[in-house]
Amino acid sequence: MAPFDLNLARLDRLMLRHKGGLTGTSSGKRLSNKFGTSLEFADYRPYLPGDDIRRIDWALYGRSRRLYTRLNRSELDATVNIVIDGSASMAWGEWSKGRRSLALAFALGYISIRSYDRVALAMGTKDVGSFLPPVHGRAALPRIAGFLERQEYGHAGNVSSLLLSLKKMLRPHQFTVVISDFLSDWRQGLESLVSARQQVLVFQVISPDEAEPQWRGPLTLVDSETGGRKDVELDQFTLAAYKQAGEEHRREIRDYCRSLGISSFVYNVGTDPVDFLVEIAPAILRTT
Repeated sequence: MAPFDLNLARLDRLMLRHKGGLTGTSSGKRLSNKFGTSLEFADYRPYLPGDDIRRIDWALYGRSRRLYTRLNRSELDATVNIVIDGSASMAWGEWSKGRRSLALAFALGYISIRSYDRVALAMGTKDVGSFLPPVHGRAALPRIAGFLERQEYGHAGNVSSLLLSLKKMLRPHQFTVVISDFLSDWRQGLESLVSARQQVLVFQVISPDEAEPQWRGPLTLVDSETGGRKDVELDQFTLAAYKQAGEEHRREIRDYCRSLGISSFVYNVGTDPVDFLVEIAPAILRTT
């Protein structure tokens, strides 16, 4: 059984769409800013549409009848950092935002590993509490799954503090994915990633109950992080105001991300992570 019961085979031909100039430490599918500094042969990879046909190894094609591109030492893999908000609010809902977020993180890690990239994982509330240093290769997938399976949610969180803590661990020109419900301060944290010269991808997670509440009547709402309580009467007017506030919150995050050059998506955890990634693939992924 695949980790998190995911149909990973559907992701086999997908890779993250990098903007270019990303660097790492071993040969892979990405072209770094150092391209051309060395012509020393390093490795092969399958030919991709758009590759320079002058770099096809025709001798290898003659033996295998498959196209391969020659890689130089200056062609480096990207490091993909995936950070998950570990605050208590992420564990809420019939469809746990937390469990689905971990599954989404694994699916993204799987895509990156399949693309010969390096993957680092981080999780925390107000700072990085758990960290898996960059790993690469198919043999690293069990380590990624094991790290994610061990994570727990709890305590009050602050997305900005978490990302500021992560920033100290990043190198310029990497790819950083943020998975959070963004129910705490987040602006400064996203700005810090951009200032650290990261290519940033944001997933705002919501549960079906948050998107379309089914409750009615008098209720006592309990803040999952502070324990604060509030008595409310959920009628059609209150629910309409709630939905409007939720839409405005999501729009605010989307517009702010756009102003920073960040790609952002809302992930409703009632949807399987693989289905979700396949659906948004044209925007952030490309087919190999």
